[in-house]
Amino acid sequence: MTLQRDRSANARRPRKGSALLMAFLMIILLYAIVFQLSYGTKADLRVTENDVTITQMDMAIESALQEVYDSLAQDAAASEGGGEAAGGMAPPTGGGAPGAGGDGQQGQNQPADSRMDSWGRPQRSTIGDIELRILVQDEDGKLNVLQLLFEDEEESEKALERVARLIDFFRDGSTVDVDRSEAVRIAQAMREHLRNRLNSVLPRAKQMSDLEDNRERALPMTLKEFEVLKRFEPSLFRDFRDERGEIVHSLGSYLSVWTSVQQGSSQEDATGAGALEAQKDPNGAGAGGQGSGQDNDPNWGVCVNVNTAPVAVLKALVDDRTVAPRFWDSVVEYRNLEKQDEEGAEGETEEAEPQLDEYGEEVVEREIFDTMEEVEDVDGWERLDDGAKDDLRSLLCVRSHVFSIYITARRKTGASDDFGGTLGVPRPGEREDERGKGLVRTVRSVVWRKTDGETTQIVPLVRWEVLDYTPFEVIDFPVEGR
Repeated sequence: MTLQRDRSANARRPRKGSALLMAFLMIILLYAIVFQLSYGTKADLRVTENDVTITQMDMAIESALQEVYDSLAQDAAASEGGGEAAGGMAPPTGGGAPGAGGDGQQGQNQPADSRMDSWGRPQRSTIGDIELRILVQDEDGKLNVLQLLFEDEEESEKALERVARLIDFFRDGSTVDVDRSEAVRIAQAMREHLRNRLNSVLPRAKQMSDLEDNRERALPMTLKEFEVLKRFEPSLFRDFRDERGEIVHSLGSYLSVWTSVQQGSSQEDATGAGALEAQKDPNGAGAGGQGSGQDNDPNWGVCVNVNTAPVAVLKALVDDRTVAPRFWDSVVEYRNLEKQDEEGAEGETEEAEPQLDEYGEEVVEREIFDTMEEVEDVDGWERLDDGAKDDLRSLLCVRSHVFSIYITARRKTGASDDFGGTLGVPRPGEREDERGKGLVRTVRSVVWRKTDGETTQIVPLVRWEVLDYTPFEVIDFPVEGR
């Protein structure tokens, strides 16, 4: 009986341990709720701060773009009244797309464009705590893939060979080199895509450049349009470093779709996609009509600027059995020689302050080809046969009209400075931009510098395109530590 009464008494006692357990669980639950609210609020704050930073970066990029536009316009204005045109081949500057025919008389005194111009050197600047790097590439220094659309089959085959040679050359020495057979197949795939656009896997939008009698042919709006083809890897359209840390450039550094294609004094059906979409002639000629009617007009969109074209582009123009690579080495060597002061030239009374490049080093003024006649003075020209000389005269020029402007903005978000390369003055040994930590945004703008008499206009072809990589400058010779 006694044991039974003890059990009944214990059953009636309050269970204080369960209340303590419930209180502990409530504390944990409240802590989880507060933590979640705190974490979510901080995440929203960071996202908002990043959005504000990106907006500030976009405004800084826009400011830098306007400065580059002004620089390009001022460069053209300063060129008025300059030296004799390239080989008597001044670009026609009447209405229309770059290289489209005009009256053939204006612009005869425009000097050459080169990397010695204000736009030709990469620049760095800072707006607030946002660091900017500006890189400009002229599209006239690249091969135009629209040459693949030439109606003359012989000319189209020559263009195909040029594109194939370039794809074979442009990554030589890297771990991602493209062999000759694959380069030919890629070039053929590009031409097939342009010629048989209705059968392409890429949906086709209606364009003002479409020809009613040839619906199969279509002009690409951008070079990345070819990325949908089977043989094109996404890596072909971006700059990066290979396994050994060497810089590998994109196809966009060597190929273009933005310059208007014109052969001699008559225009072909293939014309620059971006430059004359809204001005396409009903008869298939480029904007500006039937050309200047002069026999010495350059092949705009076919010829490349000998002062700015990368080495791979120059060596891809003609088969090396026709023009030996040693000749192109002499061309590149000449445009990298330090410019010598002319004898008898009147010097300034005070020594001018030296110009500095993006790394804070003094800019060395280099030689350039002011006219096409100067190319004929390069060592090896006299050993070329007449046919090769004629080919080079038709494939080289010294003027540029279309430019790609790359603006990279960075704002570091960490307290530490150790994040592998900045856009400001680099540390010793640092030569190129690395993404590292922080917010990085790269924007490309493609513009056409249209000169009509004394008036220069900067016409955007691609106003604003955000890239997912940071472009590298294409240089002639390797630089240690780059």
